[in-house]
Amino acid sequence: MSIAYYFKGKAQVGVVHNPFTGETFYACKGMGAYINDTVIQCAKTNELRRALIATGFPYVKDHLPKLMRRLETVLTQCADIRRIGSAALDICWVACGRLDGYYESVQPWDFAAAQLIAREAGAQFGHIHPLPEFNNPELQGEDIIVCVPELFDQLQSLLEQADKA
Repeated sequence: MSIAYYFKGKAQVGVVHNPFTGETFYACKGMGAYINDTVIQCAKTNELRRALIATGFPYVKDHLPKLMRRLETVLTQCADIRRIGSAALDICWVACGRLDGYYESVQPWDFAAAQLIAREAGAQFGHIHPLPEFNNPELQGEDIIVCVPELFDQLQSLLEQADKA
């Protein structure tokens, strides 16, 4: 379950609940991030070769060659790839240090709450490619990246290179 409250295009509150583990991740803008009332922070990983990166794949496989190039490029440069199956949980796992990064194209309802939780936990949120000025980056789900700040630029660059190949 993933619920976000936005005001004037900016995330104010985010809650992600995993009923299978009983974990509830939540954050209020400017007040930090939590899992079941315990403060969380993203990892401090600073070497991509030691990083665990998550991603996912869409139901429609129109762009599968591009996605496979990205996967191969990242997998050859990081410790390993994970695929949990829920964008919201993948991002929350970045927030609490279980993962070091995440990338994928998803819908706003898949990441709106989790991206606030991750940012409040110290992770960096952005996109693989620059967005047109009229888009709200917090709600644009195309090619998102959520990553520990020390690795964000490296992961972004790898994904950009994969798209050019």
